[in-house]
Amino acid sequence: MTTAQKTSPASVYRSRTPASHEAFKRTGEVMPGVAKGAYYYAPYPVTIARAEGCHLYDVDGNRYVDFANHHTTQILGHNHPAVVRAVERQLEQGIAVAGPMGTETALAEALCRRVESLEMIRFCNSGTEATLHAIRLAREYTGRHVIAKFEGGYHGSHDAVEISTSPDLAKAGPADRPVPVASAGGMPPNATDNVVILPFDDEAAVEAIIEEKRDELAAVILDPKTGVIPQRLDFVKAVREITAKYGVLLILDEIVGFRASPGGVQSQCGILPDLSTYGKIVGGGFPVGAFGGRRELMSLLDPTQGKVRVFQSGSFSAHPVAMAAGHAMLEVLTPDVYERMDRLTDRLVDGLEGVFTRTGTVATAVASGSTFSIYFTRGPVRTYRAVAAADKGPVSDIYLSLLNRGYYLSNGLAMNCLSAAMNESHIDGLVAAMAEALEEN
Repeated sequence: MTTAQKTSPASVYRSRTPASHEAFKRTGEVMPGVAKGAYYYAPYPVTIARAEGCHLYDVDGNRYVDFANHHTTQILGHNHPAVVRAVERQLEQGIAVAGPMGTETALAEALCRRVESLEMIRFCNSGTEATLHAIRLAREYTGRHVIAKFEGGYHGSHDAVEISTSPDLAKAGPADRPVPVASAGGMPPNATDNVVILPFDDEAAVEAIIEEKRDELAAVILDPKTGVIPQRLDFVKAVREITAKYGVLLILDEIVGFRASPGGVQSQCGILPDLSTYGKIVGGGFPVGAFGGRRELMSLLDPTQGKVRVFQSGSFSAHPVAMAAGHAMLEVLTPDVYERMDRLTDRLVDGLEGVFTRTGTVATAVASGSTFSIYFTRGPVRTYRAVAAADKGPVSDIYLSLLNRGYYLSNGLAMNCLSAAMNESHIDGLVAAMAEALEEN
């Protein structure tokens, strides 16, 4: 078929999804484009009718193997029986009441058993809230106000951390001494004043900056970017050693990283951060956030000790249904489940890399745990700047080509993931679909 005769992936997509198009137009009448920013991709997002196991079904009747899993949240797949039963039992007891119901304690105990650094934990409603409260704790405990974060690290949508998440490299300064760049409109001009930016994958540069700023720093917050910009475990260990050396608290963002192993990235590295933040899988598919760590820091939240130095609450924090769902999910997530998903991820990465080699495509697949990303670059990909340098041109067409073949990934092809509901046929199917998509485009 000649280039002129080819049908574009977008045209095929439109022909397969007319009901999704109508749903998109209806949404635009009452919402600004989409229900949330992450949903959008051109020409419009597919609207999901239902989900089961590792499959999604859209309003046009198309079926997809789900490699997005609600932004990495659904690690067991959709509607896992253990999670559904736990939610149904809790709904019979009460949806939400103005007092503890015990489900929050059971989930807290389970997390503290899994993660050595967690002596105490508190729940909130999102990863954004978790990092917000962890940073407040660090600032109150240390009496300092500056936070260091890594270039390209995302820790939620509040002004303290939505800095240099995806900066224009023309404004970002040198690679070994990045400058802070506000990442969202509507932020005050001084939003960057209390943020120091660190480079990934450069221990010497990290130490130099922390040594210089140590008297100002309340904490360093680090997301190891599991499966997105995966960090060397030696680098993560080095960050812990550097922060300890200079008396700076370390907040480890495990919101995605908790997918990497039963104890998260920190157990893989053998480190003990001062505070850790959680979300996604610990809520079993329901809205959740959590932050915890050393008892002496968490005690600043304790109302039984007199005046509370840091107040944290919220109408839906520690919501009983989310707590029950999260506890059920953790009980199913045994080491064997993690190991099986890791093997499937290795098979997928090997298969994709083979396709890229056979087709002469300049692309690479990166992964850690059961999370993976695809970038159109030669790699390695261990810094934000490596991601920024990747070719974005093929992403939209490849994404739509995969959708047309029944494979649902993250729309930027980064931060995809497996679920425990998958098997080798789903992995091999995606590899074959990628080969066809590359040939088509």
